[in-house]
Amino acid sequence: MSTHLAPVWFQVTDLDLVEGSGCWVTTSGGEKYLDFTGGIAVVSTGHCHPHVVQAIQIQAARFIHAQVNCYRHDLLEPLAERLAEITPDGIDTFFFANSGAEATEGAIKLAKQATGRPNTIVFQGSFHGRTHLAMAMTTSKTGYRAGHAPLPSGVFVAPFPQCLDTARSHPELSTSQADDLAIDTAISGLRFLLASQTAPAETAAVIIEPVLGEGGYVQAPPRFMREVAAICAEHGILFIADEVQSGFARTGTMFAVEQCELQPDIIVMAKGIASGFPFAAIGASKELMA
Repeated sequence: MSTHLAPVWFQVTDLDLVEGSGCWVTTSGGEKYLDFTGGIAVVSTGHCHPHVVQAIQIQAARFIHAQVNCYRHDLLEPLAERLAEITPDGIDTFFFANSGAEATEGAIKLAKQATGRPNTIVFQGSFHGRTHLAMAMTTSKTGYRAGHAPLPSGVFVAPFPQCLDTARSHPELSTSQADDLAIDTAISGLRFLLASQTAPAETAAVIIEPVLGEGGYVQAPPRFMREVAAICAEHGILFIADEVQSGFARTGTMFAVEQCELQPDIIVMAKGIASGFPFAAIGASKELMA
């Protein structure tokens, strides 16, 4: 079929959808399908939730392009106040954006400006977006990066603990022993990276997904998260939690880092924050945002 759409968008199905409601989508032929994709972790309240639709309708009738440089509109501060209530302790100031990739790049800009350091550490299997810097930070597969080199420099990759693979490779170990081995190996890899490739004095931030999205939906063990955060605190490196996919109750708590009992310096939010509407946010402390 002839199309004017860019071929870069691949299709998993040939469904021609015209409507979505809750967990269901409807084709142009009237067939209904149960949508397990959730807009790729976006429509957390389902397609066209009545409250979301109503909020969009009301706002569209009163103010559409409410930019913030010339004047401020009335809903900015209430939203920031609400986010301050539900985000981890220490996060009280917010910057709003359009997408997860934009917010991720903004978080790295903030970290570099705040620390005066040039480098960033990411983890193997991560996905942080498809814009140029976010692409350099994405290591889940080569397809996102192929043909776009040279990518921005200053990005270094640390190992992520693969507990299941470790258990399979060491059947003699108990589950907890295999987990400990995977965590200890990954932490050693991070320390070696800081000793051999990007010195702490040159490292602005470590950014991590509490649950690898494109990297296989692998949860970062809480002990691993805490030890990474401790290493960051030891060296004045900012700890960034990329909660674009895991945020807004997708893991049972409002943010996945809550299960690790730690406080990130910066938190990145998108996708489920607006349940289908393009929106994102960066959260940090007032001191860091200053």
